[in-house]
Amino acid sequence: MRFAGFARMGDFNARIRDLKASLVPRGVDGLLVTDLANLRYLTGFTGSSARLLLTKRGDYFFTDSRYRLQASAELKGLKVRIRENSFEQVAGIVGRLGLKRLGFEGGSVSYDTYRLLKKSLSGVRLKSISGVVEGCRCVKDTEEVGLIRRAVEVATKGFKAVERRGVAGRSELDVALTIESVVKKAGAEALSFDTIVASGERSALPHGKASGRCIRKGDLVIVDMGVSVDGYKSDETRTYAVGKATKRQREVYSIVKDAHDRAIDAIRAGVRARDVDRTARGYIRKAGYGRCFGHGTGHGVGLQVHERPFVNPKSNDVLEEGMIVTVEPGIYIPGWGGVRIEDMVLVEKDGCDVLTGGSKELRILR
Repeated sequence: MRFAGFARMGDFNARIRDLKASLVPRGVDGLLVTDLANLRYLTGFTGSSARLLLTKRGDYFFTDSRYRLQASAELKGLKVRIRENSFEQVAGIVGRLGLKRLGFEGGSVSYDTYRLLKKSLSGVRLKSISGVVEGCRCVKDTEEVGLIRRAVEVATKGFKAVERRGVAGRSELDVALTIESVVKKAGAEALSFDTIVASGERSALPHGKASGRCIRKGDLVIVDMGVSVDGYKSDETRTYAVGKATKRQREVYSIVKDAHDRAIDAIRAGVRARDVDRTARGYIRKAGYGRCFGHGTGHGVGLQVHERPFVNPKSNDVLEEGMIVTVEPGIYIPGWGGVRIEDMVLVEKDGCDVLTGGSKELRILR
């Protein structure tokens, strides 16, 4: 029996070792990892119920009876002990090891879970350590980049299917279902998120999920879609005109494209993410549409479709070689429609590699 992810084993022991080394200056004796994406990054485990306890004296993986066989297969080669998934089990090992200060992922633990954890670990000081694993995940290794490239290739087949078949007279839901069918046949294990197909006035909704609206000639149509391959995601947006494009549609599209291209030109290792955002946002503002661009210019993509680094006005992230981020400026005009162009790029020393291909010129669909 094979499980998802079992065929691809990265150097998980090295990831765990590096993470534990980073805990020393944080003043904790161990770390309890509960976020499922972080668990997958550190161990390769693809189930939906698990915890990982990392300590100087050994590492312990907790899961329930549904996943014991799967965990034994997916964690093969890891120096971890598998235990039943319960706070009592965690508390017992923490007590036996004599841990006094335990870090936990405050960003992914609910208040109720925190109360249970605190009750179970009486006498142990709990310290929220949010973002430590996410920080490690920012820079992708060669295998991770390869999986994301594969996800992009699969997603491209979905976009091409829409472009070949056309959209006029079809509902947004029908277009979304076509995409889903094509990408799953092409090797996607899942969609990164519910496919966005927003046409006409609905294209002014940045996250307008596909509806029953019939797409008509003269509409702008935003298609935002991504797939997951071996856990790693893609995220790409294209905006189309149906039948023909009006002068204003072409003008707005041109502004977004220029902002998009300028942001991509600004990306390289060492650049502050918020400066990339400022490049795109400033251009759109000067064109007179500043109030019509409310979201960030981009975000990291990996095991999650939205992860660090974040490319927005308040970001403190600095781009590094190996990071993968989106560039997705947009203009959304209530009652009229919207335009967004989104690509994924791999940050390099002196620039970036655009992973999502195809022409960025305005495409006219039938």
